Amino acid sequence: MDVNGDGQIDILSGSYSRMDRSMAGLFQVLWGNGKGGFRAAKALEGTDGKPLIIAVDNPKDPDLPRICTRPTAVDLDGDGKLDIVSGNFEGTFVLFRGEGRGRFAPRSTRLVSKSGKPLKVDAHSDPFFIDWDGDGDLDLVSGSSGGSVYLFRNEGSKTKPSFADSITLFRPAKHPMSPDGITLGSAHITGPGHAVRVFVADVDEDGKLDLLLGDSVTIYAPAKGLTEAAVHERMKSWSKKQEALGKEMAQAQRSKDNPRIRSAQKAYSAHWKAREKICSSDMTGFVWLLRQK
Repeated sequence: MDVNGDGQIDILSGSYSRMDRSMAGLFQVLWGNGKGGFRAAKALEGTDGKPLIIAVDNPKDPDLPRICTRPTAVDLDGDGKLDIVSGNFEGTFVLFRGEGRGRFAPRSTRLVSKSGKPLKVDAHSDPFFIDWDGDGDLDLVSGSSGGSVYLFRNEGSKTKPSFADSITLFRPAKHPMSPDGITLGSAHITGPGHAVRVFVADVDEDGKLDLLLGDSVTIYAPAKGLTEAAVHERMKSWSKKQEALGKEMAQAQRSKDNPRIRSAQKAYSAHWKAREKICSSDMTGFVWLLRQK
């Protein structure tokens, strides 16, 4: 997308990190250099000269609404200036008004429905704007952490958007799981899983918009020499110990006792490492095409 209107394609990204708290919520931009490449990433600034960051009012967890799952530059109000709409971990959508030429208002506001309630998905909002119903204005489509895809119809206009409450376009099938939470193999993966990201296009050129969904899945397999029954049996004990270690970690963090915290972290990490002797886990993902009927 050409964020600053200079005729060059730029790359816009949110920051998806809790490891460095100063990065939580920053928008990164790689400006096109006019030679088919991009300049080094830098924090996108508002008109006040400070890095854009999602506004948070009295949060229980200040990072949750700030971590940007997907920002997109779109002329939401039809004034000829690109705005930024971003998703976040808590599942809401925030807007930075565009001032033109890659400049944006420094404070964000939440997108709300006609009833005044924040537009929201279960978690990890994923905004994509397109005229879904063909009435000439931009509607909002979003993926989510749970795998569902939602539509918020624009019942206002191109210049004064007003979004209705969500309609579910897709909901992932539920698969039975063992008590230990491990489903071995990949035969059960027959459709999009969780952490879904959405792109909308008429892929087959039949006049109907289709959904392209990227997801995240973990495929488990028994460790060498173990049967499936043995994996499930050992995972019962592993899961029970994991729960105990998790409680100890929480108690250690509340105590603010650094040696105790380090000890708890070490034990927790070692326990996760030990799971490799029970089963392997391959984190991957797929792109799924859902054609509209």
